[in-house]
Parts: sequence; C-alpha cells; structure tokens
Amino acid sequence: MKYSFLTNKSFYLLLLLFSVSTYSQTNFIVDKKGNKTIIRDDNAEIILIDKRISYTLVGKTWEKYIKFEDLDYARIGNTTLKAFKLNNKKKPEIYYVFAEKKDKKLIGLSWTVTSTAYNITLSRTFYQMHVIDNDDNIIESVGFTSKIKDGEVDDRVKLAPMIRNHFSDCPKLLEILNQYDSPSENNLISITGFFYNPIFTKCDEN
Repeated sequence: MKYSFLTNKSFYLLLLLFSVSTYSQTNFIVDKKGNKTIIRDDNAEIILIDKRISYTLVGKTWEKYIKFEDLDYARIGNTTLKAFKLNNKKKPEIYYVFAEKKDKKLIGLSWTVTSTAYNITLSRTFYQMHVIDNDDNIIESVGFTSKIKDGEVDDRVKLAPMIRNHFSDCPKLLEILNQYDSPSENNLISITGFFYNPIFTKCDEN
C-alpha cells in the first residue's frame, strides 16, 4: 500500500508539472517591469472597453487583472497582445499582433463606441491595421469604420491589398486572410471578420 501511495503521489506531481509546463509555453503576461506571469488560458479575457486583461493564475480559482497601461505583452492561446509606441509616441498603445517576420509586423485592433440619446442607442465600430518596422514606425496603415457618410470612400477595400503587399511571403497569414477576402458581393462586410480572429502568425517559422 505504501508503494502504491508513493506511485500515485508521483503521478499527480508529474501531472501537475506537465500542466504548468504546458501553460508556461503558451499562456503568460509580461508587465512593463519584465515580470512574467503564467496564466490559465481557460479563464483569461481581454476586455478592450475597460483596457485590461482579466486572468487566473495556474492552480488558482480567483480572478486577477492587469491594466493595459502596465502591460508589455501577453500570449493567450493563439493570440498576442502588445504595447507599441508608434512613431515614437510617448504613450504606448495596445494592439493585437497578427503577424511577425524579420523586418515587419502586422498589428491591428477594432473597438466599438456606443452612445445613447433620447432613448436611442447608436454604436459605431472602428477598425485600424498597421504595418510597422522593428522600431515601431508605421510603414502603412488602413483605417475605417462600420458606418460612412455619403460621398466618403470606404477604405476597407485597401486592407487585403496592403497585407498581401507586405506579407506575400507569409502563406499562413494569407491563408487566414483568404477566408475573409474571397470574391463575393458581401466581401466588404466579411473582411471585417479578419479583425475578430487575431491569430498570431510567426512568418519566419517553417
């Protein structure tokens, strides 16, 4: 019985170590001070409207959170969220990293603004995508909203060409893009779906 007890105990210890190792490879937060925190991916939530990430430590049940202003970057599942000082701005801004290769990154974000007046609720979604270099300088950008005024040009038509121009050598990214940019009459609507699937792609990996 004693031998059996030690065996079971060793098994659960190894199982725990394996679980921690699995989390440490894919799910973590790094703050501005360089402190790395391992988190559970099954209870992590990126709350854009509150500018924070809610998370739970491995082996714990209660939630904690980190504000965007204290964040360097985070890996949650297959997404990467990182702070950038674009064009040498003093204040960093948070974006999803959609793709990365040796000399460029594709970063973007969408957010919705809702207002209520006279019992009428109106909402408008903003979309922003940047191609940046390794010094966080913007090379090219595309931005548009869910609603445009008469006579305005809807710049969403520029999004897919921009990505293909700068990341033609990144087939994994183009495969994802093609899911939202296929020839159809609803193409301009479906391309916004690319923002809601911010899978991080490392282009230089085989």
